[in-house]
Amino acid sequence: MPKDRRIRSMHHHQSRTCPVPSCSKTAKQDKYKNLTGLDNDANKDVNEWEEVRCPICLEHPHSAVLLRCSSYGKGCRPYLCNTSYRHSNCLSQFCASSSKQQEAHPLSKSKLVCPLCRGQVSGWDVIEPARHFMNSKARSCPYEACDFCGTYVQLRNHTRREHPVSWPSQVDPARRQEWIRLERETELNDAICLFLSQFQYIGFEDMLRIHILHSGLLTPVESLP
Repeated sequence: MPKDRRIRSMHHHQSRTCPVPSCSKTAKQDKYKNLTGLDNDANKDVNEWEEVRCPICLEHPHSAVLLRCSSYGKGCRPYLCNTSYRHSNCLSQFCASSSKQQEAHPLSKSKLVCPLCRGQVSGWDVIEPARHFMNSKARSCPYEACDFCGTYVQLRNHTRREHPVSWPSQVDPARRQEWIRLERETELNDAICLFLSQFQYIGFEDMLRIHILHSGLLTPVESLP
């Protein structure tokens, strides 16, 4: 059965022995400065990268790539893991999911859609400072019943040594269903916002009349003044 990491956030660092010691935010930023040579002007980026999670595996993205989505100018920053088949392999799964939708609906022009904003994805880029920082974050081994956690380099060495002929578990079905539900909610909210934007100059009485009409309480004839 695939790993379910949804109920792990509060006790994750207490229940596992991790080779990466915890430290304060200042210490993390100082470590990043020593590794990259960037000064305090990069603190804003560091704080942002600290909170980033891959929307596919819900972990710190390793070997991360940044999707170029249509909402980039509005601040959308979807980072995905671009690891190999020995790891979570999220980018490949993301692209494969779009291909499966194309096969299921051959007449539709399926395109990559951002998992965060639902905007169109035109490609992805490697942001080296971000990738370097995220690779230093500890995350769990993707293999079932394995409690190891570590940085990207540590995980890569671990999987080669401990799981040389195995494949990691696929994305948890419950997590996939939750992702689909969130996608549908986002699409519904977008449709509602688009509908309401068409009536931003209509008065309250007219909006109320439209609502009553669509609710079926009045027929179109009864709703006339």
